[in-house]
Amino acid sequence: MQCSISECKSKAIQTVQISFRETRNLCKEHFELFQNKDKKHTINFTKASKFK
Repeated sequence: MQCSISECKSKAIQTVQISFRETRNLCKEHFELFQNKDKKHTINFTKASKFK
């Protein structure tokens, strides 16, 4: 079975339900992205350098 993402040619490892009627076969990389879709990412601000 191949990954359902059109650009991906990897082998699917898991079938997941995207919505009520839609299921997709995802490879390892896309499956990890799907699992972390609700994860909040913190923003790191750094101090700007001073221009003279």
